[in-house]
Amino acid sequence: MVSGKYSALAGAVSREQAIANIANNLANVNTTGYKKMMVSFESILQGSKQTTDANGINYNRIRQTFTDFTPGPVKETGNSYDLAIHGTGFFKVLGPEGPLYTRNGAFHLDGNGALLTKNGYPVLSDNDTPIEIPQAGTSKISINSLGAISSLDEIGNREEVGQIALVNIDDPAKLKRRDNTLFELQQGTQEVPLIDPQIVSGGLEVSNVNMVDEMTRMIAGHRLYETYHKVLKGYSTISEQQDELGTVS
Repeated sequence: MVSGKYSALAGAVSREQAIANIANNLANVNTTGYKKMMVSFESILQGSKQTTDANGINYNRIRQTFTDFTPGPVKETGNSYDLAIHGTGFFKVLGPEGPLYTRNGAFHLDGNGALLTKNGYPVLSDNDTPIEIPQAGTSKISINSLGAISSLDEIGNREEVGQIALVNIDDPAKLKRRDNTLFELQQGTQEVPLIDPQIVSGGLEVSNVNMVDEMTRMIAGHRLYETYHKVLKGYSTISEQQDELGTVS
């Protein structure tokens, strides 16, 4: 009986963790460039151990948390510094401890012409230096589908002034999430060239979270969580009755 109680407890704990993961996805349904987090479960006892060592009672836990990098829809904004990547790939920015990677292309210029993310991190060029766009004499800035930045002066002369770094990752599953939209490389993975990049200027990639799907998973998770609690309550009731029987003279 004790083994069954701990099995139900393990199930309740893992479902609680899964519900927290879903809640985080729902909280970021409107976050630009957010990639939803997923969980996978595993049984602690495998094969013959489940029947011979545990008499058919097993325990489950969350095996891993991983990121679904499926691209989200692109929303038009009309701001030339808002960028979205069609297909795979990442923008490269300079974080406090080194390069970071993101699909959030909501960029802006500061007073010195530096191209920055919303949280103030410099956007890197193809030679890994922060991008700075000359402001003197510039009447308009445009960014093409390859990430090349051009300035137009007051008399119509066009000049290329920068190239946004666009990279792919050989194994995105090994990226470590730093916050809701920023990732960093882990040991065993590296950048690879992004072949035929397609950048949309004046648009942003919205979250790839499907609210209906997440709500359905949330409801199912809560039902399972409640079921495990009912099982635990049942075991507690049985234990109390056993204790009472043990005191009968």
